[in-house]
Amino acid sequence: MSKTDVAIVTEQRDGKFMPLPLKAGAGVLQGTFAVIDQAGFAIDSQSIGGANQTCLGIWDNSAQNTGADGDVLALVQRKKQFLMSNSSTDALTQADLGIQVFIEDNQTVAKSDGNGTRSLAGKFMGFDSQFTNYVWVEIE
Repeated sequence: MSKTDVAIVTEQRDGKFMPLPLKAGAGVLQGTFAVIDQAGFAIDSQSIGGANQTCLGIWDNSAQNTGADGDVLALVQRKKQFLMSNSSTDALTQADLGIQVFIEDNQTVAKSDGNGTRSLAGKFMGFDSQFTNYVWVEIE
């Protein structure tokens, strides 16, 4: 495509909700981390928590792909703060406010990257006064 010499209407979306293609055989669970592999497909919610995974948000709905890579799309919420479980073995404290946090499992964040075995989740934004074993995580 070449450059335009006239005004155009460029489609847009706010980025808070994003459709994401699922890897073949992947099942994703509402409310858990939405993570893709190096090929750009969402991985099964039971496989989350390793290195070389990219967190894009939190699943807005559960879905199952029984077909080929990308046959099913699921909706991801992002650009918000989400209430996630705080690790019991690598827990965040008030002094950690604002640091990057890492995925321990499909609903839990940890303070460290586990010596390179955990992927980035987002940024620690504080504790919840009602659910004391949970923390607010901002995911761009």
